[in-house]
Amino acid sequence: MDFQIRNSISMARLGHFYGVMQTCIFAFAAITAIIVFSGGAYSAPLAMLVIANTAYGILAGNTAISDVSNLIRDLDEESAKTHFGQGLTRRNMPMLRVASSGLIGLTGLAALVAIFT
Repeated sequence: MDFQIRNSISMARLGHFYGVMQTCIFAFAAITAIIVFSGGAYSAPLAMLVIANTAYGILAGNTAISDVSNLIRDLDEESAKTHFGQGLTRRNMPMLRVASSGLIGLTGLAALVAIFT
């Protein structure tokens, strides 16, 4: 695979990752506003929205990060020797995956606790 093609695919997948994270944050903000202003009504639909949003954030985010990790591992020798390639290989993508999944999961858990208490 050509370096430019690999770079454009990785940038597109990172764009997808950022889009997933933005969507989750905005959805959690909207759900939080509904929780605050609904006075305890609609707990079952809100719980399902929280679960769906959490699952979407974790699964779609992990898929995008896994794709970028695979592209980084597929760097050819010439590309890996450049400063850009060395910077890419130093990225801790598994930690980014764990951190983003953990934060989305904890946000979902906090929303569920807020709904049912």
